[in-house]
Amino acid sequence: MGAPSSPDRPFDAVVFDFGGVLIRPITNKISVLADRAGVEVEELVEILMGPLGESTDHHPWHRAERGEIGVDDLQTRVAPYADARGVELHGDEIAFLFEIDFSVIRPVIDRLEGLRADGYRTALLTNSFQSFRETLEELLDMTQFDAVVDSSEVGYRKPERAIYELTADRLGVAASRIIFLDDFGPNVTGARAAGWTAIHVTDPIAALADLDQALAG
Repeated sequence: MGAPSSPDRPFDAVVFDFGGVLIRPITNKISVLADRAGVEVEELVEILMGPLGESTDHHPWHRAERGEIGVDDLQTRVAPYADARGVELHGDEIAFLFEIDFSVIRPVIDRLEGLRADGYRTALLTNSFQSFRETLEELLDMTQFDAVVDSSEVGYRKPERAIYELTADRLGVAASRIIFLDDFGPNVTGARAAGWTAIHVTDPIAALADLDQALAG
């Protein structure tokens, strides 16, 4: 049985992405690597992290995010994608991206706490890796979420429809009563296709104002 909806407000649950929403994004790191390789950021992202806007069965980053493979040999596995584009990697790109220098965006965490106090259900929906779960739990208080959906644990990743449906099911909330914050456009598109309302986060603080406006109806 799902959670009862509140007729006096348009949403019952708020779902948060991790990177770029609850913590500072790694975009700056990608930029450093792209400059070094002499390519555009978008091209390096496709090499290291897979095609933008889709979830493939073959790219190693996608497979690792679904928990199908580990991350230890990601550098070796992405090398053929760089070779196919004539891009020279230095062999330390994946390790550089995984260096722990994350910082939590405190105003967003504070808003999350306020939402729970106001009776909203909350969830964390993240594309992640099995080896990163311990770090995730160190950075965030998981008791702040009614549901935690980690791609590497459930075998689906954004923007696959199944991961949004699973999140809604775990929340016990109808898709139309969920609002989602994510910094990656295709994940926002995927959420909307699954029936959610979604905010594309380009500035987390500005996104909080957009969230408040949406919650106010």
